[in-house]
Amino acid sequence: MLLPDVVKVAVGTVIKTHGVKGEMAVALDADPALEPGDAVIMEIDGLDVPFFVSSVRGRGADSILLMFDGVESETDALQFVGHTVFVYTDEDSEGDDGDMTAGDLVGYDLWDNDVCVGRIDDIMEVGPGCWYFVVGGQAQERLVPVADDLICGIDEQQRKVVMDLPEGLLDL
Repeated sequence: MLLPDVVKVAVGTVIKTHGVKGEMAVALDADPALEPGDAVIMEIDGLDVPFFVSSVRGRGADSILLMFDGVESETDALQFVGHTVFVYTDEDSEGDDGDMTAGDLVGYDLWDNDVCVGRIDDIMEVGPGCWYFVVGGQAQERLVPVADDLICGIDEQQRKVVMDLPEGLLDL
């Protein structure tokens, strides 16, 4: 079985603003090991919205002070108070039972039965599901759903994934 290889983990909750330059105090639920440039996620109106960390520093044993790119004032930061900060983390590349993950197939050629669609370049999370970002001939880019029931076979030696895609999917 093919498993998605990313997990959304709660880092903590924004409890208040700190100062007037957009810094926020975050009460930690987990050790985030965040650095400037890292992406974090906040759920806003039911959607996962990415923000990039511009600075992070410790604030005691159970909280940090965090700033995001583009958040430059106390007023900007105030909208995030009460929101949970998440990060996406990679699971082990092999599950407990040795199953491949979706991420293991990045770099493989994707085939729709006997027709090569292109190379799996990345995985994107869109809404509730994961999609392969596939780059084909003449720089064609396509999104193909990550779904076990569409996969007919995986050839690790030839780095090839054979799928039975729904008719018309590649025409979108």
